[in-house]
Amino acid sequence: MTETQPGEPTPQTCLRVAREAAALAAAADDHALNAVCRSSSRTEARLEEVMHAVHQEVVEAEGHAARAEQWAADPEMPDSALHHCARSAVAHAVRAQEAAGVEVTAAALRPALERRLTAQEYAELESERRRAEAEQEAAERAATGMDSDNRHLAQMNAYLAESAVPVLGWSAGHVRVMEAAETGRLYWRDGQVRQAAAHGVWSGGRRVHRERTQDLRAAGFLTAAATPDGAQVLAPTPMGQVALELARLHPAGLYDSDTAAYEARYACVAKRYKRMDDKKAAARRLPALEHGAVGRYRRPVTLVEQEARAEREAVEQWEDEGGYCPGVPTPAPAVEDTVRCPCCGLHKATVAGVLAPHKATRAAVEDCPGSGLRPGTETPRPAAEPRTEDAPAAAAEPAPAPAADELPWPPGVRLVSLMSTRHRDWWGLECGRCVPGVSAPLPGKWDDKGDARIAAYAHYDESHRPADDVLTEQEVAEVKRWPLSDAQRQVLSWAEYAEVAEFEDGFWALDCVPDRWDVNKRIARSRVTGLWAAGLLNVHLDGSGRRRLVKSPTGHRVARLLWRAKRQGVAEAAAKDAKLTPLPKRSGGYPLLSQGRYFKGEQRPADDAAPAEPAAVPAPVETAPPAAAAVRAEQPLLRRLFAPRAAREQRPAHDLRTVVRRPQRVLTHEERERVRDTAALNFQGALIMGIIDPVPNASPMPEEAGAWVREHVWPEHLQEIERKYPHGFHRWSTCERGTCWNCLSGRCDICVHRQKGGPDVDRNEDWVTDHRGRNVARLILRPGGEPCVWWCRCACPKDGPAPARPAAKVKPAPAAPPAAPAPAPAPTATPVRAPAESAVQAALW
Repeated sequence: MTETQPGEPTPQTCLRVAREAAALAAAADDHALNAVCRSSSRTEARLEEVMHAVHQEVVEAEGHAARAEQWAADPEMPDSALHHCARSAVAHAVRAQEAAGVEVTAAALRPALERRLTAQEYAELESERRRAEAEQEAAERAATGMDSDNRHLAQMNAYLAESAVPVLGWSAGHVRVMEAAETGRLYWRDGQVRQAAAHGVWSGGRRVHRERTQDLRAAGFLTAAATPDGAQVLAPTPMGQVALELARLHPAGLYDSDTAAYEARYACVAKRYKRMDDKKAAARRLPALEHGAVGRYRRPVTLVEQEARAEREAVEQWEDEGGYCPGVPTPAPAVEDTVRCPCCGLHKATVAGVLAPHKATRAAVEDCPGSGLRPGTETPRPAAEPRTEDAPAAAAEPAPAPAADELPWPPGVRLVSLMSTRHRDWWGLECGRCVPGVSAPLPGKWDDKGDARIAAYAHYDESHRPADDVLTEQEVAEVKRWPLSDAQRQVLSWAEYAEVAEFEDGFWALDCVPDRWDVNKRIARSRVTGLWAAGLLNVHLDGSGRRRLVKSPTGHRVARLLWRAKRQGVAEAAAKDAKLTPLPKRSGGYPLLSQGRYFKGEQRPADDAAPAEPAAVPAPVETAPPAAAAVRAEQPLLRRLFAPRAAREQRPAHDLRTVVRRPQRVLTHEERERVRDTAALNFQGALIMGIIDPVPNASPMPEEAGAWVREHVWPEHLQEIERKYPHGFHRWSTCERGTCWNCLSGRCDICVHRQKGGPDVDRNEDWVTDHRGRNVARLILRPGGEPCVWWCRCACPKDGPAPARPAAKVKPAPAAPPAAPAPAPAPTATPVRAPAESAVQAALW
């Protein structure tokens, strides 16, 4: 076995925990087996399933315990293997006890596997880490001659060179020319380029490639300065100096010869639309350094250069200040040792190894050692090498860092160590209460334990403290004052996340099932009015004949108290609805809409005048409002959308528009089959738009020509929706629509246009679209202003008394041999449809 690392449990601890977990799992298995033996026929199947689940977990726990004993005898196995076996055995034991329904005692074994470091171990680990960092830094400085910042800068420059050098199109000869110019002895004279033997002597010397020099100068990598004797001294520009440094960092990006470099540049600039001479001329020119590379390149500085610069700047600074006295050391401020306050998270000064008094920043001031005292002086930490020889002394004294771990953490939340960097350590949080049986990680990471503790308490206060805080005596007494039943609590819940509304036919909870769409439930009237009278519900008036009931502030507080009391087992729901005491202002009772009563200040409908108003001049007798009211009263909530509107919402009789009534369309047998084959969603849309039986206007274009235009001229996005409807979609205007869906179903008493009090009138415009279906222009169809309207083509009257509602179908009695054929019953109402039209509607519905 390898040596145990600090903070990890010993092999003996892992073996002990694994054996105990296996024993607890076996006990849970015995309990499940005994339960099956004592089971009845009703619970036998369920208990057998539980027994098998528990037995599977027990087998896994015992297997991990056996592997732990086997691996403990193997000297080549690491301690982490035993730790893994012990943790897995505990996890399976916990699941076995949960499945068996016994007390989960195996979870108490987990803290033994998470041994916390002592103060001495923490100090030794910190000293070892600092020693290793110092040794690594010294080795890298000796190898590179640079500190960490400049080494990082050199690495970034190498990455920049990998992308910038191949784009330059240079060969090794171009680099030699730039190196010659860097010496300051490259000059141009009499059409030749030479490198002088010495500075200031601009004659003779080694010859340099003239074409390469010209290309570099034309690209801006070299600049020329004239001398008195007529020579031009060539020197690198800032861009040229950066390009030379990058070429030295990445020599693999250079080409082997000038020919290869030319071919690479030609491949980059050759375009199909260019002339051959232009391509060759562009390939002969060297490209400039890419945009931004000059600014991104920063030359690293070695340690020797840093020391020389520091000495030079120190001498210059003292000379500027009047000189310095030889033999007198430079005064420097005394450096005090600092530690991090465990609750504030700031570095504070220490006095004789003890944290100096300072002002606390937490709300719980008793957790801070310096609470209520003067703030300590914020002093920087000493920038010195790690003191490895002081580690034993630091271990002997009270270590401040472990003291941060000794402060209390919220229940269920623990601190975990994350991957750390060279400059700082990172910490995370895990909560064992958010997901039962699992330590779920919380979002975020912190480089300070004090900040992590603040975040842990914030999570606990938001998620778990309401359930943990025990109800006080006053809160328990208040809970007993509200003995609400489950139904009353459900109404309070609906008033928060659903919508509780009052209609003329009672109270309803709209869309009150979270996992199902559009489920409405009726609520008992006395239950809602009792909660309203007690002050738990308030009424919001929408102004449209509907009232919404929401929780009052008292209702929110009572619902929260009842939830906490039920969670803590203090009080359960009552068996029957509680008779709550009404408030003095609400003792008069709830004004129900079904009784024609209203709140004070609530707007009354025009057809329900207040009793105190004087009687108006009697108007002509109209039978439509009573019929509409009768239909509205006998309709349930879900059919209200199809009921006629009140008389106040219908169009006045003098405002009815006279429209030419056109006959209905009689569908043929083929058209009926086409309607039956329509998809359900498109069929409903066709019913709403009235294009189940449209009536086309007269047109000079025959139907065959129109079909050819739709097939070969219309774009695909128009044809796609056109094919979904039985008679098409885009070809019908407003005035060509047929019968409304109510009249098609035989309910002429609630015809759509009878409810509206007039026909549908369009905006007398359309849109011109392009080939992609986008609107590009608005088209005014009738500049003269003639309306295009849809008036239901059913022959039923659209104003005046409503036709009688069809009688409900009576289920025939059981078949019996009739003695004689019974005479046909007389019709109770005059039919409003022709025989052909009735056959059509029977085929549709």
